[in-house]
Amino acid sequence: MSLLQKLVESYDHMADKYAGLYIDTMREPLAPISHTLQNAQIEITINDEGEFVEAALISKKEGRTLIPVTLKSANRTIKKSPHPFAEQLEFLSGFDTDLQESYLGQLKDWDESACGNKFTHAVYMYVAKNCIIHDLYAVKILESESKADMDKKKLQSTVYKKCLVRWKIKDVLTNEVTDTWKSKEMFQSFISYYNAIITKESKIGLCMITGKNVPLTNLHAKNIYPLQSGAKLISSNDKQEFTFRGTFVKDSEDFLTVGYEASQKAHNMLRWLLNNFGLIIGNKMYLYWCPQGKYVPSPFEDITNDEDIISDKEVLFHSIFQSDIKELTEKDDVIIASFESLTTGRVALTYYTEVPANDFVRRIKSWRESFVPSGTSWRPSLYTITRYAYGMERNGKIDITDGNYTKHLEELLQCELFDEPFSISLKNILVTKASYPKKYKSLKNRRYLTYIAALVTRKYINDKAGKEVYTMILDVDNNDINYLMGRLLAVYEKAELDTYTAEELKCRIPNAVRYQIMYAQRPAATLIILQRKIVPYLNKLKRRKYNLYMKYQNLFHEIYEKMDGRDTGLNTKLNDAYILGYYHQKESFYQKEEKPEQIAI
Repeated sequence: MSLLQKLVESYDHMADKYAGLYIDTMREPLAPISHTLQNAQIEITINDEGEFVEAALISKKEGRTLIPVTLKSANRTIKKSPHPFAEQLEFLSGFDTDLQESYLGQLKDWDESACGNKFTHAVYMYVAKNCIIHDLYAVKILESESKADMDKKKLQSTVYKKCLVRWKIKDVLTNEVTDTWKSKEMFQSFISYYNAIITKESKIGLCMITGKNVPLTNLHAKNIYPLQSGAKLISSNDKQEFTFRGTFVKDSEDFLTVGYEASQKAHNMLRWLLNNFGLIIGNKMYLYWCPQGKYVPSPFEDITNDEDIISDKEVLFHSIFQSDIKELTEKDDVIIASFESLTTGRVALTYYTEVPANDFVRRIKSWRESFVPSGTSWRPSLYTITRYAYGMERNGKIDITDGNYTKHLEELLQCELFDEPFSISLKNILVTKASYPKKYKSLKNRRYLTYIAALVTRKYINDKAGKEVYTMILDVDNNDINYLMGRLLAVYEKAELDTYTAEELKCRIPNAVRYQIMYAQRPAATLIILQRKIVPYLNKLKRRKYNLYMKYQNLFHEIYEKMDGRDTGLNTKLNDAYILGYYHQKESFYQKEEKPEQIAI
């Protein structure tokens, strides 16, 4: 219920600014109350006296059309209740007189009410002439005007009779043409008209969203979830008690009562948010927004992050909600939610949290600063951390096959928003994967996996200690045996790499990388192997690059001297500090030689 309340609140804050407004950068507009969005294939222009002017095919890109709907027409399946205005050709053509009469009868009631206008009157007069198919055939929109072809021939993969027609009305005096699907006058006309009908015909009761006694509905919007056609968030049509099993109620109205207006606001707002700002990750969609209509930073990444699928959404979010985080007040909040549809026709809320907006911004800033120190070249997003932890390398990229990885992503989200520590399982799996680099053909993936493992390990150790034990910079004064062993491994690796030719760098794997998993598990025994195998490479450096030879000899001497006489720990598995020593020493080499490239996700 909290989600629905926040969606209604969001609609109330944003409707005046966005409802019915088509914005070029957005996939679709926010639907006003008593309206929905459908794809129109045909656009017909008539004048305000009901005379045909012209018609055109609509491109798929331009087809999203706001149309008035009733409760029954918005939820129609086999029972064909007509839409009040824009409608399919089978309702307009006259080939099925029952459908046409139901459409015209409904439109006539609207037109003759106090809410009728010149647009409703013009369309009523035109459709009543029963000439729409002939007119469309005459201007070559349709290839046939035969009834038999209505469910055979197609426009844009849609059979003729299912093609939706939207209306443009031309004023005969001024020649001004109105796109009725964008007209605020039309929106308000139908809202007022249908509200009177709902008030008269619907049961009055307590709306559990608003807490008010209002006209109720048990029919709720569908097609709100982009990943599943026809999906509903609220369903109450089960008469076999499955929906309410385990409760004492027998009827949907005993279990949940929702006002018509609240249902419309909540569902229209949710569809607008999901379609325009929803982040598709795996088989779920994630949303974050401020119900007060203000900009808030993404909890999933920075706007400068390199993940195009997410950063594009972030840029759009920032452009639509044109405000600064400094404008957030103590009364503002942020909603984060995820949705999933595992069965046709249903969508479920799988994650939900509310955070005061100022706390939200402060927590994200604080968490990110403690996770990645300032001056560090790249901050991995929560999504990237999850992919490297639970994914595998395929064709040079990290793909995820773990069906539970969205659960892991949500656990990371909890860490960021509520300052919870990383799970030990996440830290362990990253350190283990980073210790087995030869599984990764891409040098870039190896390097960034090590980086992420070091970041997570550092924060895990620091959080556990309650203070900053490790930074992300090489600590030459750190005498921890595990840290020193990590440093030593990096020196063995780099010393060998510096003897490779350009071609060898593309295909050869140094011994330190080959033996890294053994080194992490049996350091003393593996160190003897590395000491033996490095000899020919050091000899090569001595002959060709004497300065480098001396550099590595001095590093070996420095590290071995710190380890001298401390064999304790070398016969057991290295702890997590080794990955920090390895990363710090390795990065100290590269920072002087090159600027790290940004990872391509």
